[in-house]
Amino acid sequence: MIKLFCIETENTDPWVNLAMEEHLTFREAEGQVILFLWQNAHTVVIGKNQDPWTQCRVETMKEEGCRLARRSSGGGAVYHDLGNLNFSFLARKEWFDKDRQTEVILRALQSLGIRAERNGRNDLTVEGKKFSGHAYTESGPFRCHHGTLMLEVDREKLGRYLQVSEEKLRSKGVDSVRSRVTNLRDYKPDLSLSELKRALKEAFGEVFEGDVIPMEEPRRGDPDLEKRVSKYSSEEWRWGRRIPFDAAYTSRFDWGEVRAELSVSGGEIRDCRIHSDALETEAFPRLEEVLKGQRYERKELQRHSRGFPAGSPERETLEMIAGQME
Repeated sequence: MIKLFCIETENTDPWVNLAMEEHLTFREAEGQVILFLWQNAHTVVIGKNQDPWTQCRVETMKEEGCRLARRSSGGGAVYHDLGNLNFSFLARKEWFDKDRQTEVILRALQSLGIRAERNGRNDLTVEGKKFSGHAYTESGPFRCHHGTLMLEVDREKLGRYLQVSEEKLRSKGVDSVRSRVTNLRDYKPDLSLSELKRALKEAFGEVFEGDVIPMEEPRRGDPDLEKRVSKYSSEEWRWGRRIPFDAAYTSRFDWGEVRAELSVSGGEIRDCRIHSDALETEAFPRLEEVLKGQRYERKELQRHSRGFPAGSPERETLEMIAGQME
């Protein structure tokens, strides 16, 4: 029989919250689903394969004390403040169901009188405007589905810190990131954080057909948790590896945007970095390894592309690079 648990934390440190989420993910027990509710204060969170310098206005963030965090899932950059509520569904593979988990969010909002709907690859919207983005991770049998719920986020700061490409905005039919998003209080002005949490917990029990049991958050000092806090707070993890590059190629696909930076010497690709907001996270590190040491020639890249399935991020990225080479 399925067991449902809910954890709420008062912590607002993004590095601790991401570490706590990952710590809980790898302790998922058979037959249980956890709903984890958490908030980050004054933070930009980027996807696993994104480049902070192209996705964020880094200097503005530093000047204004806005922290940078990098999550382990794919997707794009988001701004978090205390007007935003984050949720995580944590379960092993056999109990993990993206549709049911998304239904929890939709049903909770419906109970509050807000008509929300799925839109695109990982967004929830009201009247066509995004208030929630979702992303996913998996490792062996362990699964995590997390996302945002914009209650009353400071959209002026969101627009000031995030640097969204013009091509991505055009694909969404908007002229700025601020005009693309909305807050739930725009549709229910008296909606409180506690009311939103209550609705989520009630919908969680209804959709998964069980009683929701409160669970204590992991305590600081646990060796595994502290190891993960060190990872998420480290400069290396948050800022990523940068390389001097001689050529850069960028394009947008149905699965997301990609930018490939190549360091070339003597007609050979000596190093490369591939950045993307795709929900797929492992394709690009694999592709970086494939490209290192290869001849920097169109025919060579086209040959390697045929080693990947048609329509895959790896194949389409290689075809994009080959097609844009002079």
